[in-house]
Parts: sequence; C-alpha cells; structure tokens
Amino acid sequence: MYEPTSHSDQFLEESINRSGRNLIFLSTEWCGDCRAIKPFVQDIKTEVVKTANWFDADRDDNIEVAKKYNLKGLPSFILFENGQEIDRIGHGERLNPKQVLDWYQATLA
Repeated sequence: MYEPTSHSDQFLEESINRSGRNLIFLSTEWCGDCRAIKPFVQDIKTEVVKTANWFDADRDDNIEVAKKYNLKGLPSFILFENGQEIDRIGHGERLNPKQVLDWYQATLA
C-alpha cells in the first residue's frame, strides 16, 4: 500500500516553484475517498515520474499550502509547471486510477 511522504510547507513551496513539471498529490488520513484510491497511487506515481516530479502533501499537515492554492477537494492531484498551475483533478469526488492517468496523459498533449 502506498504511504505518502511528509513534507513541510516550505519544502512544498520550493517544490512547486522548481523548473519543470511538478505534481502534488493532496490527501489526508481521515478522507474516505483518499483511502479508496490509496492502493492505486503507486501505479499512478510510477507513470507520472516518467515526466514530472511527484510530491505528497497532507492537507492537515500542509494547511498553509492548501490555503494558498485553494486546495479544498480531497484527494487532489495538482500539476504545476515552472511554478504555474497547469491543471488539477479531484474536487472531493471519488477518483479511479484510470481517470487520474487519463487526466495526466491529456496534460502531456
């Protein structure tokens, strides 16, 4: 089962602003939809890291980053490129791995 890595708000801010593509996976322990997709997150990450950096964010531990980027829905995948948000998926609805991978592939087009 996928276990997210904890990061500080400062680390996430620096990561978002790195050059290139940077994807933030936002979740939290109490979120049922987060728990539902968790068994598939490693497969999603394996595909994403071929073309982007991956960073985990816990909504409760990274509340300042969540507020700054208006990250309310869980789970969420937010793609940044050179510090600018490109797109996001997940606004509080249950996601399946195919939806997330199809979304990410579309961002590469």
